[in-house]
Amino acid sequence: MLRGGLVLALVAMFGWAPAPAAAQATGTLVGTVRDAATQRPLEAVQVYIGGTGIGALTNAAGRFLLLNVPAGEHTLVAELVGYRSGSQTVTVAAGQSVVADFALEQTAITLDQIVVTGAGVATEKRKLGNTIATLDAATLDNAPISDFSQMIAGREPGVVSLPSSGYTGEGARIRIRGSSSLSQLNEPIVYVDGIRVNRAAVDANNGQGNPSRLDDIDPNSIERVEILKGAAAATLYGTEASNGVIQIFTKRGRSGAPRFSVQGDWTGISVPTNRIDPVADYIGKDCENVDCSDPTDAATIAEIQGRMQSRFGVTPQPFEAFQQDIIPESFSTGFGQTYSASVTGGSDAFQYFVSGRYQSEDGPYDLQKNFPDDPNLDAENDTNRRAGFTSNFTVIPNQKVRIGISTLYSDMEHHTPDNGNNIYGAFSSMLMTQLRRATEQGDPGTFGSNYYG
Repeated sequence: MLRGGLVLALVAMFGWAPAPAAAQATGTLVGTVRDAATQRPLEAVQVYIGGTGIGALTNAAGRFLLLNVPAGEHTLVAELVGYRSGSQTVTVAAGQSVVADFALEQTAITLDQIVVTGAGVATEKRKLGNTIATLDAATLDNAPISDFSQMIAGREPGVVSLPSSGYTGEGARIRIRGSSSLSQLNEPIVYVDGIRVNRAAVDANNGQGNPSRLDDIDPNSIERVEILKGAAAATLYGTEASNGVIQIFTKRGRSGAPRFSVQGDWTGISVPTNRIDPVADYIGKDCENVDCSDPTDAATIAEIQGRMQSRFGVTPQPFEAFQQDIIPESFSTGFGQTYSASVTGGSDAFQYFVSGRYQSEDGPYDLQKNFPDDPNLDAENDTNRRAGFTSNFTVIPNQKVRIGISTLYSDMEHHTPDNGNNIYGAFSSMLMTQLRRATEQGDPGTFGSNYYG
């Protein structure tokens, strides 16, 4: 009985014991954060007590609430991207609520300090665990750039722009820290002003490289590009982000009088024509069976002779080897021209940025001159025409509402000949019909053989 009575006495003693003094010596901090110039409430401001780990973000009304603040004197700090941080000393008494308001002043910041994450929040670089590179378009004003692929090529370590074939208008493949898969796409995810875009090239299925949809974006309308290299980007953007993420931010309007910008670029392209021997061939074909019952008929030979006489001024006989240097005639001096213009301006309530671009490229290939009427060859010249415009409008009806409207329109016309990856291409046909010179080791029956045996 004595032992049980002692246990009950101890339980009663601890159950009725007063709360610890430390738990009672706390108070509350409340307040509002506003813009010092407009008195507009500021949302998502970080308000914290230095050295304590106590903090909170302001709501849409700019208000914050800090609970369980230890009694005593503290330094309260308020920080927001684009504003000068504010601080004040507050004294908290146990069981009381203290009001602390802030008025933050706007301040200029450098773009390489701030990035936008997948959550849509501007964050300081030093607070991120991922590697983000920022390319400021203002640093490339004097660089010869005609498309987005050239804009990022060689500008950042680990980012490579791989041209597809070099034909006019063909886009490049972008790789961030190399390729990670043999069977899957190795292209990074691309966002333009927070909206994901289709980065795939237009597939023409004729053996050559294809245009890139990223080149529809006018480089002169881009303000900056953020490149996320780390595989940790998958945390924000999903598994596809293992190949990296590219965020493109277009220029926005600025308050003030209209400001105009006009730019024109001209380029010339030539190709050396002495690297391929004159084309050699003959009229007719070998026997396709044992008894030679299917040779080239006389009517076909006469038709080909007429075409050769009309085009080149020669009339070769059946199975007579002849040469014709048509390589120089298959090329001409290419010419490219690009014109762009933009205007920006506005007021405190409405801001705008509008830009337009026209790009025309006529490459060095001039195959239609040599193959004007051949239905078996795709003898198109390489030309590319692209026109488009970008517009960004910002409407600010009041201090709490901001409306943004962004548009991008592009129209493209692309022509290119089949290249060496297609057996029906003009240059492939030239090589495949090229005759071999007879040698002592040659097979007597290979007079008409070509490079492909």
